[in-house]
Amino acid sequence: MNSSSLHLVIRFSDTMFDVGDVVSNHNEVVKKHKAVWFGKLGGTLSLSRIELLNKQIAQKIPTFVYLVKGNRKKSTPYKAQIFTVTRDFPKTEKDLIPSYYAEKKLLKFMTVWIKVGHIEKIEMDDLKNYKTINSIFPLQESLSRSSSGYFLVHESKSIF
Repeated sequence: MNSSSLHLVIRFSDTMFDVGDVVSNHNEVVKKHKAVWFGKLGGTLSLSRIELLNKQIAQKIPTFVYLVKGNRKKSTPYKAQIFTVTRDFPKTEKDLIPSYYAEKKLLKFMTVWIKVGHIEKIEMDDLKNYKTINSIFPLQESLSRSSSGYFLVHESKSIF
């Protein structure tokens, strides 16, 4: 993996809108269509950050979203490859959006859409070498200190 490559970390909840198992709902769509749109609520990503991620993807650099469920003390992380990121509602690919977004009237609240592949559960230790950009703290510490809904991260190799 390229140590300068950027990845996205997004917090999410299964309980906030009573949508059931978010990961399973998304993976059902992936089974049928090989991809799914994951909508992000709340604060949006800047256009420059979206452009950075999409440019990296266009250069065939593996780019991932790490979805983190749970609270600051007990989190469950997941990982999926990102195919594209946009602020625009993917109206030509509505079949790639899990039905609960429309059923729960959540579409209008999504500020960013991330098209991803299969979402797999990982361990928090898998994230130990990641740091948020513009921070000296490791990602795990940023997740516990900050209430931010997302982070842009890079892998930081330890020199020790």
